[in-house]
Amino acid sequence: MSSKKRFILRELKKWNKDNIITDEQFKILSNKYKDDYIDFQPIIRAIMITGIIMVSIGFISFISFYIFSIYFIAFLFAILFLSGFIADEILKRKEIYMPKTSSAIIALSSIFLSAFIFTVSYIITHNKDNFILLSLISIIIFFVIAYIKKNYTVLSIAIIGLITWYGLEGFDISSIDLMLNNYIRFIITSIFIFLIGITDINKKLGNKYLKFSSVYYIIGLLYLNIILAVMSVFATSSEPIIFQSSSGELLIYSILFLISDIISLIIGYKLKIYSIVKFSIFFIILNMYIRYFEYFYLKMNTWIFFIMLGISTILIGVIIERIIRYR
Repeated sequence: MSSKKRFILRELKKWNKDNIITDEQFKILSNKYKDDYIDFQPIIRAIMITGIIMVSIGFISFISFYIFSIYFIAFLFAILFLSGFIADEILKRKEIYMPKTSSAIIALSSIFLSAFIFTVSYIITHNKDNFILLSLISIIIFFVIAYIKKNYTVLSIAIIGLITWYGLEGFDISSIDLMLNNYIRFIITSIFIFLIGITDINKKLGNKYLKFSSVYYIIGLLYLNIILAVMSVFATSSEPIIFQSSSGELLIYSILFLISDIISLIIGYKLKIYSIVKFSIFFIILNMYIRYFEYFYLKMNTWIFFIMLGISTILIGVIIERIIRYR
């Protein structure tokens, strides 16, 4: 949706709230400015987050390489995260509306704060083995900053960090294979995050946190499906086994992948959360493609394989477009 249409929809909501137009008029007018094209805001947000992470890694690597004083590095991180928070407050007090810039500043400051905590911990303890605990502390701080500042970027980093932390460094269950144990941790945490989003727990904290729900259920759903997709290709092996003959393990994981997406599709449809519906349909199609490669790639000529794949992709696109147009 274009920025012009978003602006018009935002103004219509204000007029409806101020009783300038009736609910019926709002419904009629808002429908004229809705479309089914891709909303580029999530893409822009993802690019911003990626840029923030890359700049942070590059900056930290530069400092670590060229400056050998750990105390100077700690001091520099402290200056950077304090400067970011102060700059954000100055922008707000002067009523300078730059939401994307403000969000990026807070995200960078939060990352520098986390780096400061790690650096100070090393200065005090001279121990590099407390990474798990410090990571958890940093994640908790990210959540606190996200809710204080109402920052979606920091919240996204916190949620992704929590799922990854528990998946890779969580409680050890020695009786289960490590790889399978990691998958189980990722799945459990992703489902938990997804449920937080769809149950509107954030709404109970206040209407200003209502939009946080979408961050929870989108990240939870994406992480869950990515893990299930990986399982349907690798199983519990460290290498892809998708082209090995008759793997019953892959069949189990692919069925689990499909059932998970069907359930999320039903949930999204029932709750009228169409982003969940779209992602569920996407991952159902992705699962079909993976299975197509699994069963037919080694049994067909390459040109026949890709022509069939291309034709099926076009047909799927046509069907989806017709469903959207005539729904």
